[in-house]
Amino acid sequence: MPILVLIVSTALFWFVYWFVRMGGIEHVGETMARRKATIRTAQAREAERVAPLRAVDDARDAAVVLMVLMARVDRDPSREHVAKIEGLMRDVFGFDHEVTPRLTQARFIASRADRFEEAAGLLGDLLNKALTRDEKRQLVGMVEEIARVDGPSMGQTEAVTVLERRLGLLPAY
Repeated sequence: MPILVLIVSTALFWFVYWFVRMGGIEHVGETMARRKATIRTAQAREAERVAPLRAVDDARDAAVVLMVLMARVDRDPSREHVAKIEGLMRDVFGFDHEVTPRLTQARFIASRADRFEEAAGLLGDLLNKALTRDEKRQLVGMVEEIARVDGPSMGQTEAVTVLERRLGLLPAY
């Protein structure tokens, strides 16, 4: 037992000596500072990634972004998807001469989202404030039309359900 106490006290003495005299305090401080910097960098990168989604201020643009993301749920959008989105943009939103630039912008914004559910969450507040209940149903109908182009997959069906919940058309879990 006395040998064990001697070993523990010697180890404790050298630990305290290292910590106080040999820069242990600075080492711990630098490690904590690096961790904080890493966390801040990760938070800044995440904020930068979703900034285009947060910057959308028109419900029509948000709807186009959601349609583009619906076309991307399980695969890359096909020509039929793009044609359907362009048709809806012309017919429903009246973007006759602005289709190409707005679709290009929507594709860029959609590329910043990891998945449909993330974009629906970020754009949901804008859509809830800007749209009436009938307009919300019309938006869900348009998104479902995009899903039906190649037949709705399981992922697309789940994404539509998430959108309906986010818009308040279905009860929350």
